[in-house]
Amino acid sequence: MTKPALPFAEFVALIAVMFAMVAFGIDAMLPAFPEIARDLGLTDANQAQLVITTFFLGTGIGQLIMGPLSDALGRKTVILGGLLIYMAGCVMAIYVGSLEWLLAARFIQGVGVSAPRTVAMALIRDLYSGRPMARVMSLAMTLFVLVPAISPLMGQWIMTTFGWRSIFVAFILFAIIGFLWLGLRQPETHPVELRQPMRLK
Repeated sequence: MTKPALPFAEFVALIAVMFAMVAFGIDAMLPAFPEIARDLGLTDANQAQLVITTFFLGTGIGQLIMGPLSDALGRKTVILGGLLIYMAGCVMAIYVGSLEWLLAARFIQGVGVSAPRTVAMALIRDLYSGRPMARVMSLAMTLFVLVPAISPLMGQWIMTTFGWRSIFVAFILFAIIGFLWLGLRQPETHPVELRQPMRLK
C-alpha cells in the first residue's frame, strides 16, 4: 500500500470531485431537453432524452476498460487521459448540428468520464484500507450527494443565461479543475512494479 501524500481532507475533496463528474454530466443536462429539441429541430421532444441514455452507455462501456487499463498504465495516467477524452467530447457537443452527432459526443463523454469515477475507487484502495478507507468513502459520498441536488439548478441558470451549449463549457471547466488538481497534487499510487499488462480474454 502506498503512503498517502495529500492531507486527508484534501484527498477526500478530490475524490468527491472525481465522483461528482458523472452526476454533474447527467443532471445539469436535464433542464435543457426542450431547448435541445427546439435547436436541433427534433419532431419528438422526447428524443432529447437520448443524450442521457448514450452518456450512460458510454460510461458503462468505459468502466469495463478503465479499471484494467489503470492496472496496466497507472491510476493517474488513466484518469487524466479519461478527462481529456471527456473534454474532447464536450468540445464536440458545443458545435454539433444534429442529434446524431450530439449523441456521439455524449457517448465519448461517457467513456471519458468513466475514468475518474471508476479509477478513483482504485486510488482509494491503493492508499487506504479498513476503517480509514470506509471513512474516505463515507465522507466523499456525503459531499457527492449534493451534486444531484444542485446540478439541475446550475444547468437551468447556465442555459437561461448563455444557452444550452454552454452547459458543456461548464463541464469542461469542472473537468479542468479535476485535471489540474489531480495532475499537480496527487502522486501516482500504482507503482510500475505492481502494474499488470492488459490481456484480451
